[in-house]
Amino acid sequence: MRALGSIAFGLMIIVAVSATAAPLDGSVPMLCAIETVMACNDPTICVRGTAATVNFPPTLKVDVGGRLVSGAATGRTAKITSVGHGGGRLLVSGEEMGIAGIAWNVVIVEASGAMSGAVLGHGGGFLMFGACTPGS
Repeated sequence: MRALGSIAFGLMIIVAVSATAAPLDGSVPMLCAIETVMACNDPTICVRGTAATVNFPPTLKVDVGGRLVSGAATGRTAKITSVGHGGGRLLVSGEEMGIAGIAWNVVIVEASGAMSGAVLGHGGGFLMFGACTPGS
């Protein structure tokens, strides 16, 4: 009986922690780990790799409130130009005119943190896949 009580107490703690975990809706900054990248230089050649393949940091800080994405060791940042919500997903977009005109989009599933994104420039781009967690 004591073991059953310990299990029930443990389950209550897990449920309480889950209920109070920070949301992934952009209301708090998030850390997004890039797990896989598909880089394409033209319509016929795509290479599977990591964040390093496309010279990205392995983890990005997405601060919707501050309208900024950061994480590069160089201090480079990207401005968020658009934020939306739909179907349980957070949609974040931006553009960088100073780097030959690059547009990017990230979609984060608010319930799980699953993340996918695309970065497009003249002559190619890449897709990235990973996961986000609440962070600072």
